[in-house]
Amino acid sequence: MTPTTPNAEEPQPCLQRLRRAALRHPRCTPALYEQLGARWQAEGRTAAALDALYGRFFVLERLGLALDLRRQLEAGLNEATEAHLPQQAARLHEALGRLHYQMGEYQLASTHWSQALDLAAMLGDGRTGVAARIGLGQIHYALGDWPTGERFHSDARGLLQGLDDDYLESKLRINLGVGLFNRQQYEAAAQEFGLGRAAAARAGHRDYVAEAQWHEARSAQARGQHEQALQLCREALARARQAGYAWLQTMASATLTELAAAGDDIAEAIRCGEESLELARRLGARRQQSTAHRALAKLYQNQGRLQAALNHLWQHQELEGELYRLSLPERLSALARFDLSQQPPEERLLNLSNRMWSIESEEDLAAAVQAMRPEIESVLAVDAVQFWWDAQGRGEFAPLPPVAAAQLDAEHCPSYLAMLDALHQPLALSEWSLHPCHAELSALAGASGLVLPQSRLEFALRLQGRVRAVLWLDQQHALRAWSRDELLRASHIAKLYERLLLALDLAQAKRAQQEMEREKFSSLGRLVASVAHDVNTPVGVAITAASGLGDAAARSLQALRGERVSRQELTALAEQMHASAELVERNLQRAATLIGDFKRISVDQQAETLETFRLADYLRSVVSVHSPVLRKAGIECRLDIPEALEMTQVSGLLTQVFSNLIMNSLTHAFPTGRGGQIEIAAEACGADQLLISYSDDGVGLSPEARRHAFEPFFTTKRGQGGSGLGMYIVYSIVHKLGGSLELPERPRGMCLRMRLPRSAQV
Repeated sequence: MTPTTPNAEEPQPCLQRLRRAALRHPRCTPALYEQLGARWQAEGRTAAALDALYGRFFVLERLGLALDLRRQLEAGLNEATEAHLPQQAARLHEALGRLHYQMGEYQLASTHWSQALDLAAMLGDGRTGVAARIGLGQIHYALGDWPTGERFHSDARGLLQGLDDDYLESKLRINLGVGLFNRQQYEAAAQEFGLGRAAAARAGHRDYVAEAQWHEARSAQARGQHEQALQLCREALARARQAGYAWLQTMASATLTELAAAGDDIAEAIRCGEESLELARRLGARRQQSTAHRALAKLYQNQGRLQAALNHLWQHQELEGELYRLSLPERLSALARFDLSQQPPEERLLNLSNRMWSIESEEDLAAAVQAMRPEIESVLAVDAVQFWWDAQGRGEFAPLPPVAAAQLDAEHCPSYLAMLDALHQPLALSEWSLHPCHAELSALAGASGLVLPQSRLEFALRLQGRVRAVLWLDQQHALRAWSRDELLRASHIAKLYERLLLALDLAQAKRAQQEMEREKFSSLGRLVASVAHDVNTPVGVAITAASGLGDAAARSLQALRGERVSRQELTALAEQMHASAELVERNLQRAATLIGDFKRISVDQQAETLETFRLADYLRSVVSVHSPVLRKAGIECRLDIPEALEMTQVSGLLTQVFSNLIMNSLTHAFPTGRGGQIEIAAEACGADQLLISYSDDGVGLSPEARRHAFEPFFTTKRGQGGSGLGMYIVYSIVHKLGGSLELPERPRGMCLRMRLPRSAQV
């Protein structure tokens, strides 16, 4: 049965059916893929057309005809890049990696598979990621680095667990078996090949069923089971021919060459060797051609056909030289570490890490970032280092040094900021045009004059789980495939920037703590002054009354010593003394109350002991201490708190909260000479929490002030005695007590709502 061209429909269902058909009828489907790709390209469905190209490669690779697609795959990759289609670009990189691997071009294969891996990580495309890891492991196998190859395959196995993909499982099992085989663990290898064959059968992938069987033949051969190996290999070759799997035909023919030679059937060995060589030539597989030439040279030598043997030997040597030249870049990079003429990147990076920066202010941070830039550009061999910092913690990132009109914020780059929140690994882009937020970042560059890169590494720098800065490492003049070592070095540099941010945070926290202590004592000093003023009045009255009392007592004594004294005179003097005594007692009691409240509040502010108290009584004491300054400012403070409302808290910390709120209202809410009202209300909020509202009818908060109200050192009275720490202290203490704060908008004045647990969580 020959599949027919599907009618017009959505591309993905059509491609899925065509892929299933390709497993059964591989020779019939390439033309259908080509027709569909042309149609979708004409309709402007570029992504679907590129998916069809990838599907076509999938089939032609099995048929040994994939080399014909090389230029189309490269053109398709360019098209995917220009159209910003990272999913299609990842698949085409994976396909080109397989093509170059087949040709023995390991450097190019590694480049394409690495880029496929980076894009797959960015997209969360597990299947492409697994396929690329398998390929990179195969390259290390081909170069004899079996441990590294096995690590790649082990990583692929971890990713594969959640994918439920029998095709990829069969491919991975076969490659894991190859690793075990080359470590001479033939029994374990045979088990992996058997599992791979079972997975291929479940997937309906006849090619891998045949390939697994061929590997089982090799395992039997290695264990000395000649007849079993011969039977399995012949069956695998027959399956490969039936499926049109050209690569496996090449490999199985080469194995049959070895088996026939081992059985002294030289003629059969030569026939199989020539067949393997012809198939390898058709595939463009240099490694397999070289192996076939070497085997044939030995066979012809044994037959005494020396000229034929010499011809094959020369061709074998020529191919080996070509393979060596293709692998030369990797070999040269391996030798670079022996070059003592300059410091290697690792040593320079270590020197940079050991440099100590004094970060006490934002200016210090900017200076350190600027000083590090040229060294980092040199160590990583990048064209530009861009550091974006959210100085205020509002999700607004600006570059250091500043660039006009350049800011990463929710207005201009909402998708990019959302991506940063989810970014916990480096984002490595060999082709920056495939960035998932390409449109937003291109618009930003256009508005600010920033240079768009060809390739980029991006890092979201975090402190306490929150993104505080963004680091871009740009290659601006050429595409760059980021190596594993480069990623490690760049990740280390990202940690250096995080260390700078942490140093600034610690310096600011230390400064804030010192300022908070100063503010606490300054507040206490203001209370002392106001209480002293208010105590002076009743004490002065008491002194005056006591003087009057003494005068009346002296006159009484004088009258009693006289010859005559009237009842009326004594009664008048007694009433005067009684009135004076009452005045003394009342005013001294008032002074004692003020002093007692002040003593309680001042001691509480220094202590952090738990106590259970009635909130209304406690807040009356706090307000009483502030009553002198409140009266002077003409401000009435009302309490609306149920008398029975109790809580178990650190009362001293609460005192600091309400003292700072009252002083904040006095400083900011009411201009000099204007009276007003403060209200503190509280109510139970469920069984475990209290909702406390503090409000005034003063001038209120501007939108800007509301946004920054709880930030340290923010004040609208800069240069007028405002420290900018009052509301920050409130915020810090409420959170320390396990509560939360909000500043709802209101037409007049300010309102602050706090939720506090009724029992302390300190």
